[in-house]
Order: sequence, then C-alpha cells, then structure tokens
Amino acid sequence: MSGIAQLFDNDSPLGRAVTKVGTYIAVNLLFIIGSLGIVTIGASLSAMYYTLMKYQRGGGEINPFRLFVKGFRENFIKATVVWVGVLCLISVLLLEMFWCSQAAGVMHLFLYGLGTVLLTAAVTAVYTFPGIAAFDAPVGRQLLNSLFFAGKSPVTVLPVVGAWLLPFYITYSFMEWMPLWAFLWCCFGFAATANVQSHFLLRLYAPYLAAAGGAEADKTESRQLLAGAQRTQRQILKDMKRLGM
Repeated sequence: MSGIAQLFDNDSPLGRAVTKVGTYIAVNLLFIIGSLGIVTIGASLSAMYYTLMKYQRGGGEINPFRLFVKGFRENFIKATVVWVGVLCLISVLLLEMFWCSQAAGVMHLFLYGLGTVLLTAAVTAVYTFPGIAAFDAPVGRQLLNSLFFAGKSPVTVLPVVGAWLLPFYITYSFMEWMPLWAFLWCCFGFAATANVQSHFLLRLYAPYLAAAGGAEADKTESRQLLAGAQRTQRQILKDMKRLGM
C-alpha cells in the first residue's frame, strides 16, 4: 500500500503530471468562460498568460482560479482596449485588402503594403497580451514593448506566433475530425498553446525580471540594462512588476 500511496503522492512524477494537467484544464476552462462576452476575450487572454507565467516561474502548485481572477481584474481595462483596437484595425485592413484585390493598376499594389501592416499588427497583438500580464505599463508602452521584444529576438517570433497558427491550421485543415478538435480545444488547447508561448516569452523577459527583482543577472546583460544602454530597456525594467516571485 505504501508503494501505491507514494505513486499517487503529489510529489511523485505521476502526481506532478496529474497536477499539471489539471492546472491546464482549469486555466483553459476559465479562459473559455471569460471569453464568452467576446469583448472580454482580451482580458481573458491576459489572465491566462498571467496564470501560466506565474505557474512556470513558481515551479510548484498554484491556485489557478485565484490567479486567473486576479489577472483578469487587474488587466481588464488595458487588455480590453487593446482587444477592441485590434479587432477594429484588422477588420479595416481586411476590408481595404478586399477592395484593393478587386482593383487594377496601382491600387492593386497597395495590397502588399496592407498585408505587411496586417502581419505587423497580428505579431504585435500576439506579443501584447502576454506583455500586459507581465508589465505594469500604459497601453501605448505595451505596444512599444511588444515591437521591442519581437525585434530583439526575431527567431522567437516563429514559435510564439506559430503556436497559435499551427493548431488552428491543423484544426481547419481536417474538418472531418472537428469533434476531436473541439474536445481538445475545450479541454486544454488554449492553455497548452499559451503555455508554449509563455515558455519562449519568459526567456526574453528573464533578464528584466532578474534585474527588476534584485537578483543577479548576467554581467554583460545587467550592464546594458542597468546602465541604460537603451531607453526602452530602462522603461521595461521600471515597468516589470507583475511577475516578480
């Protein structure tokens, strides 16, 4: 019996795995519930990133319900403003791209420029919602921070953006399996996707979190951050408060 008890103990590998899966399912369900209002999707996204980043940084058990509600409440206004702005901007860009695609001559060439703007807006949005969860900064600075981190590590853009695009592409490429996809998305799909993104983003945030929290960071990086090599980096350090643990 003792062997069985140890197998299902919270500190055993199986116990930790079950706890982790349970956490993802809880966060996923909270995200879905928080997104039912449509307008609240932005706040729900930020709350999901807030909870998962706390979980990854804490390295132990968390109360996903308490953290999600806290992140939702604290980020509601900024995340909602960004979400509504993103929806409006993307809608306008898609409409403009449709008109340009129907036109001929010079107007048709604007299609490529609008596509570039749309791609930039999409990448910025993908980086902004986790940024809202991590940084205590106004909306304008959140958008600048998103562009900064995307430009700081262009290689990271692929897994961060791809973590959203690839699952959706697979889902809509095999519509005959939609019942399975619907089950997976409702069970843990959104949380799993956000968890992958959080893993890569926390690696970008790590030097700033270390410096902001008073921990010892890499000497070269710390010199650049704390000596003020760039104004953006100084401001990020000033704003980096939410994920300190």
